Amino acid sequence: MNRALILIKVLIISIFLFSCTSGQHEQVPNIILIMADDLGWGDTGFNGNDIIHTPSLDELAYQGIIFRRFYSAAPVCSPTRASCLTGRHPYRMGIHGANTGHIKRPELTLAELLKSKGYTTGHFGKWHLGTLTNTVLDANRGGRGDTSIYSPPWENGFDVCFSTESKVPTWDPMITPGPEAGDIGNRIPGSDFGTYYWTGEGEIVTDNLKGDDSRIIMDRVLPFIEGAINKNDPFFAVISYHTPHLPVLAGPEYRSLYNDHQPDIQHYYGSISAMDQQVGRLVGLLKENKQYNN
Repeated sequence: MNRALILIKVLIISIFLFSCTSGQHEQVPNIILIMADDLGWGDTGFNGNDIIHTPSLDELAYQGIIFRRFYSAAPVCSPTRASCLTGRHPYRMGIHGANTGHIKRPELTLAELLKSKGYTTGHFGKWHLGTLTNTVLDANRGGRGDTSIYSPPWENGFDVCFSTESKVPTWDPMITPGPEAGDIGNRIPGSDFGTYYWTGEGEIVTDNLKGDDSRIIMDRVLPFIEGAINKNDPFFAVISYHTPHLPVLAGPEYRSLYNDHQPDIQHYYGSISAMDQQVGRLVGLLKENKQYNN
């Protein structure tokens, strides 16, 4: 998950520059924070990997800035996300590890801060900072009537959400894969995975959930960005990929890029290339709408 943290300093610089402007609308920078879950430091071309195909990420790196000594606040999921979205040390927030704690009401998130400056905000992908419902059992925490760790993104500053509480398979995310995908716990292959995409309280997504999970996420990101552009609104988009966290799977076209490797490696490498392709879609949209340099 640390790979995308190279973008955080750029985010901080962007906010600083925004605070120094005269307030004219055209000077406000759009902000996109992309995070990959469990992506290895050496699993991209711009960090020297000559096997995994990551041309879109490589282009961003080569055209931007790479921070070689910029570290996350924790080695695992939830506390890292907490620190990125609040700027606070996760231990001060009570989020000590994965599936531990939640964002509490007094915390100020980047989304809330930017909303106060006129931004429209969206969260897409893995949340992992509190449960998304207290009416049904979703993922591996909470359940009916349990409000103790309820803290969804739409109550933490995000206007638009397409979010899961925790992990899902990186291919056909609503369906439990076989053991070839890695950790599936006690779930039965082919059954409902039990972690859902939500857009609001009681709003479970049921359409366009087949195939590559990174594509499924980006299919929701692009309309959000296009809508903001059409309204001339500055936007803050958090794209929080599940890839390549277990259970990790890739579709045939991505696995075929790595036919010389063992099946589990094909899935891992293939899922990263699939994610990279979606970053390319995002860049393409920004360029098409003349927003790439903003």
